[in-house]
Amino acid sequence: MADAELQLLSAGEKRAIALDDEERPPPPDKGNLVFFIILLHGIGTLMPWNMFLNISYDYYETYKMLENSTMNPETGAVTGSPSVYSANFQSYQMIAAQIPNLLLNFINIFVVVRGDLVKRISISLSIVAVAVLSTMIFIYIDTSNWVSTFFVITIITIIVLNGANGIYQNSIFGLASDFPFKYTNAVIIGNNLCGTFVTVLSIATKAFTKNVLDRAFAYFSISLLTLGCCFASFFVLKTKAFYIFFTEKAARQRVSDNKNGSSGSFQSYLSTFKQAFWALINVYLVFFATLAIFPGIMMYVRDEKPGEPYSFPLPQNYFMDVTTFLLFNVFAFFGSLLAGSIQWPSPGYLWIPVYLRLLFIPYFAMCNYLPYERSYPVWFPSTWGFVIMGALMSISSGYFSGLAMMYAPKSVDPSKARTVGMMAGFFLIFGIVSGLLFTMLVKLVITAGTPINSQ
Repeated sequence: MADAELQLLSAGEKRAIALDDEERPPPPDKGNLVFFIILLHGIGTLMPWNMFLNISYDYYETYKMLENSTMNPETGAVTGSPSVYSANFQSYQMIAAQIPNLLLNFINIFVVVRGDLVKRISISLSIVAVAVLSTMIFIYIDTSNWVSTFFVITIITIIVLNGANGIYQNSIFGLASDFPFKYTNAVIIGNNLCGTFVTVLSIATKAFTKNVLDRAFAYFSISLLTLGCCFASFFVLKTKAFYIFFTEKAARQRVSDNKNGSSGSFQSYLSTFKQAFWALINVYLVFFATLAIFPGIMMYVRDEKPGEPYSFPLPQNYFMDVTTFLLFNVFAFFGSLLAGSIQWPSPGYLWIPVYLRLLFIPYFAMCNYLPYERSYPVWFPSTWGFVIMGALMSISSGYFSGLAMMYAPKSVDPSKARTVGMMAGFFLIFGIVSGLLFTMLVKLVITAGTPINSQ
């Protein structure tokens, strides 16, 4: 521990740290400060990309990527010519985001896993912040005459942002795995809280202003502020006796493991992976099932049937915002909170509800999903049924993702917990990518052949 860190501790905390782990209980997390800092990083790992995704349709696809685009700042009306970039921007965006995220997430597991993760997190945080700042620079610049160049700059920014963010997220799970159960769940709580915040912000900004440039500036400014808070939090985190106790204890266990020649080699990683395999599969399947449904299927479920008027008790222009994005994020948030208080079922039986959750996929596909384009009949037409099942899917997503991420690092020896925590972070991203791709397959199946309904 650095001398500067020791000077910031009280005399009692210094004496506590000097004692052997076997002779003393861990110091308390005063005011749950370490917990809330880890939760803040759970928000920070998703905030920039969530903001980017949420604004991308209005800002990029229907404005910035149009040729010779202009916008009325008062009404928000946009004119311009479609380009190859606007027509396929969502696909380009997802490919540019997920491939580097998944790749660097995987590589990060094997690169000096026993080193100082705080330094690695700080560097990746800085890179994400620079990517967000570079995005903000172009908001009020007219790029309509050089759309191709702007597209290339945007895609490069997305690649850099998500590559660095993959390392950041993976490392946060590795760091949290040194602490008790609930600290890994704090990352999941932060992830879901972030989604709720971004959804509420989306609804609020739509009501407040029709100017998409001002909305984009607000989105990216809040992202930058969040990243700044995450970076500053490490100066507090590293002075806390609770943090020092658990990280030094875990570090000693890893050093002892290295001396015994049982870690750091490919064989040790393979052995650790085999030990944690079924726990990692649980992580993968929770996120696969969720992302196969949300948002790709849920956002295209409608209340109105072909030939019938809209009748749900919500303004129609807010139907998707509320029944898909707000519903999912709020209930997933409460589910992850619940996982911090109740851990049921036990690790050996978690696979049962995780596998059963896969049944949500055919259910939502057979709701009133793509009613004007589908080739198969709707089996579950009730909008209220869709909302209720959406809430159940969402709360189970938050709850079981929390349990799966908490159980995974505890499925191996403590000296290997950080490695498995980072493997779990990779399987989380792998599940997300697989789920998003599977959504495309579901759409192809549902819309195959000649539609039974026509608009």
